[in-house]
This record gives sequence, C-alpha cells and structure tokens, in this order.
Amino acid sequence: MCSVAHPGTFRKRQECEVQQTTERAVANLLADYCDRIDRYDVDGLVALFTPDGTYDFGFGRLYTGPEQLRTLFRRVEVYRATSHHVSNVHLAVEGDRATVRSALYAYHVRAADASEVHVWGQYADELRRVDDRWLIRRRALRVAHEKGTVPEDGRQSLYEYLPRATPLS
Repeated sequence: MCSVAHPGTFRKRQECEVQQTTERAVANLLADYCDRIDRYDVDGLVALFTPDGTYDFGFGRLYTGPEQLRTLFRRVEVYRATSHHVSNVHLAVEGDRATVRSALYAYHVRAADASEVHVWGQYADELRRVDDRWLIRRRALRVAHEKGTVPEDGRQSLYEYLPRATPLS
C-alpha cells in the first residue's frame, strides 16, 4: 500500500502521489460510467470512451466508435430506471495504459410494465490516458447470472457468461 505520509525519499513520495491520483481518476471513471448510464446520458457515456473505443457486449457483438456506442447505449431507453454498481476493482497500470476488472450488479425497471431485470457480472476494461484523462479503450461485459432479460437472436441468454474453470470430478 502506498502512503504519501511514509518517511522516504522525495521520489518515492512523488510515485505514491501519482499512484493515488491514478487510482482516484480510475475510480471516478468507473463511477461516472454508472452515473451516466443510470441518468441515460448517452453523450456523456460516449465521452468516457476513446474515439476508437469498443464495447464488447458478448457473442461477437462489438460496438466501436461514437455512433455505434450511442446505438448500444440507447438500448437503455426501454427502462424507467436503472441502478449500476461496481465493486471489487482490480487495477494494473503501465504508463498511459491500464487494465481494470470490476464486479457489476445492475438493476433495471422496464418502462412498459415495471418488470425487473437483474444482471450480475464483470467488466474487463482497457483504459488509456489521453491528455491527462483516463478513458475506456475497450470494455467487455460478461455475466455470472441474469434474471428477467430477453435473449436475442435465438440465444439462451442475452449476455455471454463469464468463463469458469471446470470443477474436478
């Protein structure tokens, strides 16, 4: 754990400050995503991605660039309300690149009939620092479970499931 208050070299304190600033910026990025999707702020969501950013929605469904991302995020319009939550954040930073894995719980209420949708899963993100701002370069959503979703294209589920190790027999 990095502590700016520890006794040490000036360089070590600077490194700790940079690490803490990066961790806060990434945590804010993840929180901003949840806030913007829950407020149905499509343009605000797109602004959290690099211009060539990609959202991997699973089953080969890739949305790349601002217009395709807008198409994806507009899917949320069928809900009267949503509440997205991320936790268990694991961050690895190398220069201006970072990878983040976070747990997701998302609650949705359909506008048409007030039916509920629940999604439990993970985001796997690749981030880039652009002009001192962290942005999502690629986000992949994989789920552990979904409840109340409507599968598409003849699939058994709407979302692709997290890969799991095979239990020993």
